[in-house]
Amino acid sequence: MADIKKALAPKKHINPTIKVLVCHHNNLEVFLRKEADKLAEHRLYDHKIVLKEGKQPGFRPLYGMS
Repeated sequence: MADIKKALAPKKHINPTIKVLVCHHNNLEVFLRKEADKLAEHRLYDHKIVLKEGKQPGFRPLYGMS
């Protein structure tokens, strides 16, 4: 449960000019928070997951963390 709370906690802003290599500074706008918060556009190959009536998916890690 602590991992979920940590993942949902607000993230502090990090200036991309500090973390991004200098050779990529001409594309800094793709690293901005407003770009990161956007959802991707829907595409023709999006997949719909149909859940059975009255059922909910279980919670488990997607892959091993060790």
